[in-house]
Amino acid sequence: MLLAALLADLSLIADLSVTVLRFASPGLRDLPERVSVVTADDADCAGALAGCIADADAVWPLAPESHGLLESISRATLQNGKLLIGSSPDAVHLAGSKYLTSQILRAAGIAVVPSYFSTDFLSPNSQAWIVKPDDGAGCSDTHLFSSVALAREWIAARPAYNVVLQPYVAGRPCSLSLLCGSNEVFLLGCSEQRIVAADNQIHYLGSTVNCISDTGGRLEQLARRVVAAIPGLWGYVGIDVIITEQGPVVLGVNPRMTMCHAGLHDSIGVNPAGMLIEMLRSGRCSELRRQKSRQISIDIDGGLPRR
Repeated sequence: MLLAALLADLSLIADLSVTVLRFASPGLRDLPERVSVVTADDADCAGALAGCIADADAVWPLAPESHGLLESISRATLQNGKLLIGSSPDAVHLAGSKYLTSQILRAAGIAVVPSYFSTDFLSPNSQAWIVKPDDGAGCSDTHLFSSVALAREWIAARPAYNVVLQPYVAGRPCSLSLLCGSNEVFLLGCSEQRIVAADNQIHYLGSTVNCISDTGGRLEQLARRVVAAIPGLWGYVGIDVIITEQGPVVLGVNPRMTMCHAGLHDSIGVNPAGMLIEMLRSGRCSELRRQKSRQISIDIDGGLPRR
């Protein structure tokens, strides 16, 4: 869904031809003109990636942060002298770690859900805890436990996992969609995420794009502080936030496009990819027209396990 939306937006921009590198799997249909697809499997993925980078003027990585994939593609792009459409590898490295992100934002005085390693001292209490990969993307392999003792027991049975523990924070899950330039930050969307727990696992079911009003600009101000705290964030950036009774608390930073982009164009009435390419070519981006955004629902099939 995310890739199809991006390709549709890019097809509206003149003087661009796009090559998509992806695993050999179905899903892309009715491709726009000037879009070609290169498929690869595990055995030839590295070679295919190197070939695509060599043939391109610019590279836009959509890979997740997991296992250093987004960072490695970003570094390879720059090492080959190509234009990187995305955050710097160092920013990806920092934002890709839940633990480092919580440390950096806390040092900057930003309200953030703390992240701990299982070896850290944690006093026993009745609070629920979340366990997730330190470099995880979305809700992948994210688990909920009623106590820190149960969380540690689960971790101990899987010593190869590089996971962090986070206290469960009650509130409204929100995703902020940003377009970041060298000196500009545009808040394109404030979206609610539909998150549920089933069988002690957290699942993402979709989002309602721009259904949250940023009255008074509190969320935009928070977004600017987060971007300032992690140098090198550029292009599309997503910030996961929990809106609590005490105010917004940052859950994580995504140095890449997020699923909300699939409904962003229809919501704001402006081509977000066009805004980014304009910023790439001129160094600046036209101010987003402050008009009433439409609420667009994105639904993910198969979000819950079948019984």
